[in-house]
Amino acid sequence: MIRILTTPGCSAAYNMAVDEALLDSCRRDASRRDASRPDAGQGDSGRRDAEMMALRIYSWHPPAVSIGYGQEAEKEVDPGECERYGIDLVRRITGGRAVLHDQELTYSLVAPEAHPALGGGSGVMLRAVSEALVETLKYFDISAEPAMEGRCGSGGNDDVCFTATGRYEITVAGRKLAGSAQRRSRGVVLQHGSLLLGPGHRRLSLLMAAHEPERRETIARLLNRRTVSVAELIPDPPSFEEWTDRLSRSMLDRLNVEGRMDVLDAEERRVAESLVRTRYANAAWTHRRTASHVR
Repeated sequence: MIRILTTPGCSAAYNMAVDEALLDSCRRDASRRDASRPDAGQGDSGRRDAEMMALRIYSWHPPAVSIGYGQEAEKEVDPGECERYGIDLVRRITGGRAVLHDQELTYSLVAPEAHPALGGGSGVMLRAVSEALVETLKYFDISAEPAMEGRCGSGGNDDVCFTATGRYEITVAGRKLAGSAQRRSRGVVLQHGSLLLGPGHRRLSLLMAAHEPERRETIARLLNRRTVSVAELIPDPPSFEEWTDRLSRSMLDRLNVEGRMDVLDAEERRVAESLVRTRYANAAWTHRRTASHVR
């Protein structure tokens, strides 16, 4: 069973806090159930794991830049430019490079690595999500495919997320349409990713430091050349509700599990609210030079 949660139009701090709260919930449930049923067999374990998967589909308001877990904010964007354009800044718990979340559909999937649908590895999740995204896009008359090999961006630390393509990320005619990142923590994996609905992500180059004009120009050129959005591919893009319905159906099909619509429980809400205050809306976390290990 997969819990399906939808939260359109939320702040950057809240979005990242909820993703981590779901990760925390999955770890907590696994520990509690293992402690309460130490003699359970493998079959029972599989059923317990199946109850702990969660798929969340969401969007961002206002737009926000998320930086990778190990990045330094000031090396990726100019906070003053972000404020000027009304764009939030947040640090993810997943790795990877900077992303401007603007005109996009975002998902997160949380599950124990031991879940039967994942075959004991996070790589299976990457492939399953990729296939579900391709299937969803096909339903809306977009012919896409997963990248089978990675491709570098501008080189070195100057890359941003959408100037490079990782394995199983989604492309159309060689241009990147969806990216993803994972975090593994104590037997649980979180994957979240972005599907570009419009060209808003290309504004990222405007948010970089003005004293680095060459980097700005390089990133702008690569984003224009190497990315594509749904709005450029079909004349009448689906609504958030249509995307949610079709993507969740495709995900359930690829993972071969049942799903139910759900909301955060009381403990998840408490954890998310605490994480907003102490981490994701906290400048000390966002602008720290060396990120400490996540709980």
